[in-house]
Amino acid sequence: MKEDYFDQHIPEDQYGFSKYIMTKYALANNNVYNLRLFAVFGKYENPKVRIISNICHNAVMDLPITINQNKYYDFMYIDDLARIVKWFIDNKPQKRVYNVCSGSVIDFKTIAEKIIKISGKKLNIEIKTEGIGREYSGDNTLLLQELGDFKFSSLDDSIEELYRWYEKNKQRGRHDEQKT
Repeated sequence: MKEDYFDQHIPEDQYGFSKYIMTKYALANNNVYNLRLFAVFGKYENPKVRIISNICHNAVMDLPITINQNKYYDFMYIDDLARIVKWFIDNKPQKRVYNVCSGSVIDFKTIAEKIIKISGKKLNIEIKTEGIGREYSGDNTLLLQELGDFKFSSLDDSIEELYRWYEKNKQRGRHDEQKT
């Protein structure tokens, strides 16, 4: 969905409505920019609620890989977000609102398969609910026009980097599990 779809529909859910209000505020102020983030992943996030971190964590800990429902998301690595935010700090954007996403979608099951391959382990994937859930993606054309020659990190490389981070910090994962 492009940025200009805004105001065609007012979200009814609390999360969507809060994003709607943020966009309204950005549009009403000359020095506020709304970067709409889609499925950013990386180190230090909560693996209990973030799918890629959850799968990496569980694979490292030899725990089952469980997906509530397979969905297509537009994932972006946190390092790319940092580079994008730096650009917005250092430059004068032309618009007020931008979809910040990679422009590519991938499903959870495929991500799980990639992580299992990286791990070298034989782990099963359980998908609790059949079918494909609602897609979470955005159109990043406006962002790419603004940034110019921006290259997103390879999803495969980013996932492997995150997996290796969980592997290196395995003791941290055990400590986190004991807290719950």
